Amino acid sequence: MRAHPRRSAVAVIGLALCAAAPETAVAASPWETCSRSAGHAAALKAGLQRALNTDRGLRRVFSGTQPSSIYRRPSTSLCGDFNGDGVTDRALLYQCCTVSSPAPWVVLRRRGSQWRIVFRRLSDTTFRLEANGTRLVTTEPKYGSGDANCCPSQLRIGTLRWTGRSFKRSFRLQDT
Repeated sequence: MRAHPRRSAVAVIGLALCAAAPETAVAASPWETCSRSAGHAAALKAGLQRALNTDRGLRRVFSGTQPSSIYRRPSTSLCGDFNGDGVTDRALLYQCCTVSSPAPWVVLRRRGSQWRIVFRRLSDTTFRLEANGTRLVTTEPKYGSGDANCCPSQLRIGTLRWTGRSFKRSFRLQDT
């Protein structure tokens, strides 16, 4: 059986147009500051308490205390659509106690009414989580051998971006 040349050409052109510009694709939206209480509620639904309480690094730092009892409210809450699916996602930073304490941060994705942690850094000492368009930027201390906890000689600036399939994180050092 031979394919009809005219119909085959139309089908190929139609498939090419669909592959080039899917109708459901939406551009990722930039991260912006949003409600910390709504962000924390989403994090709890995503299982943040369990993630904090089972993290080995946090359990070592806070021996005898559940880390989830220490990180009760985010210091930073950002909203955006990192993957362009048309649904608002969240990024949260939790801080506590001292400048050298771990400051967990997570990226949450929503599907329907369910939230899920899709990226996490729970044991990092993160000073700041900021938005830079569709990317998230973290600031962490980079201590030299003689540096006091208050005063790192360098900062490690991390940039998290969505590649279309996964998150990719890159770093640069900045002198203080």
